[in-house]
Parts: sequence; C-alpha cells; structure tokens
Amino acid sequence: MNRFNSCDLFAGIGGIRLGFERAFGEEIKTIFVSEWDERAQITYRANFTDAFEIEGDITKIDEKAIPPIDICLAGFPCQAFSLAGKKLGFEDNYKGLCRGTLFMEVARICDFHKPKIIFCENVKGLAIHDKGKTLSIICKTFEDLGYKVFKQILNSKDFGVPQNRERIYIVAFRNDIAPEQFSFPESTDDTKRIRDIVETDPVPSKYYLSEVYLETLRRHKARHEAKGNGFGYEIREWDSVAWAENET
Repeated sequence: MNRFNSCDLFAGIGGIRLGFERAFGEEIKTIFVSEWDERAQITYRANFTDAFEIEGDITKIDEKAIPPIDICLAGFPCQAFSLAGKKLGFEDNYKGLCRGTLFMEVARICDFHKPKIIFCENVKGLAIHDKGKTLSIICKTFEDLGYKVFKQILNSKDFGVPQNRERIYIVAFRNDIAPEQFSFPESTDDTKRIRDIVETDPVPSKYYLSEVYLETLRRHKARHEAKGNGFGYEIREWDSVAWAENET
C-alpha cells in the first residue's frame, strides 16, 4: 500500500519524480502532474504510465481540483534566476507568464493542501539572486505557511554523474512533523567522467552533427556572447565532466 501521494508540478520530463520513486519505491504514488510544455509532456508520457492526464498551465488549475497530497515536488522555472540569463527574478516575463512568480503557484497549492513535505529544485543562481533576497522570500513564504525549511546547493558530479550541474534544493517539512535537523547527502562518487557513460556500440551517423548545423551553433553562440549571455556550446574532453548548459 502506498504511504505517500505526491504531485509533480513544473514536471518537465519527470526527473524529480524518478528520483523520488527510486528512493521510496512502492511507498510513493504520483497522483497529479502539471507541465505546460507540449514536447515535455510527450517525453513524460513515454517515461511514465499514468491513469490520468497531464495538466497544463498551472495558473489555470484550481487547487481544489488537485487530489490530497503528502509530498509536493516542484521544479519551478529557473530561467529567471539562472547565472547565464538576465537574472530578472520575480520580474521575469516570458510568453505572458512571469516565470519568477510562478513559485507562488506552488505556495498557493501547498497552502490549500498542506502536504507533509515540499521539495523544490532550482539553479544555484537562486541562492544569490538580488543579494539573497529572492531566496529569503521563498523560504519565508514556506515558513508562513507552517513549514520548517532546509536548503543546500548540491552538484551532480559528486553523485556519480559526469556533469557539473550545481542546483539548490529546498526541503520544507510541515511544522507538526518537522525534524530538528535535516542532513543533505554528501558526495558518494566524484570519479565519473564522460568516457564512463559513452556507449561501446558504434554511434549511427544520424547522431553526428553536420558541418552546416555546427556552423549554426557557432553563430548562435556568437549572438549570445555579443549580448552578454552565457548560452552556447563547449567541447569537452573524454576524461572531463560536462557542464550544465544554463550555468556555463
């Protein structure tokens, strides 16, 4: 029997959910998913088999329409806080949506359902955005809702993944079950390199970049560099680690 029902907000292709399912096994069940990007939804459906449909725009979802939840997973948009972007934070607007304020949709849903645990993930730039004020607002919001908040930046390269991907993780426990202390995991394996994950079988030619497409990438990188953005590409050695795109 499932002990915990969870919702997956700003679900992407389900990376956070996958981690929780591997950790909790049959003790956790995802009962609600929201993701507005249609292509991400296609991949999500390929990764998970659910009896319910993926919901879209979270701003149009009535919190009362979401089933009761024990754990809220939320990878709310990171572009507003990324070191590689314009770092507009709560003022960031994209296609009519204020990505920085979409965090408040998480607060709205958690205020109604009062899950036992809230788990959020974002880029490390959130920790220093607006001299730390943005993160303070987020933590204070959860505290005002009745939660004890713990936070820490972790890097995937310290956990057996050959990618330098620093992210801040926020774990909030409802006050009535909150522990005095919470320990984030320490490094388990920082030895993995790109060479360790390369498949041994020959790679079909369709997966190689053509010279035409490579030139497109060069021009794309040059345009962003001219604007002062960090987006682009980088060629890494086999015995190195990759870098997360929006942190380079």
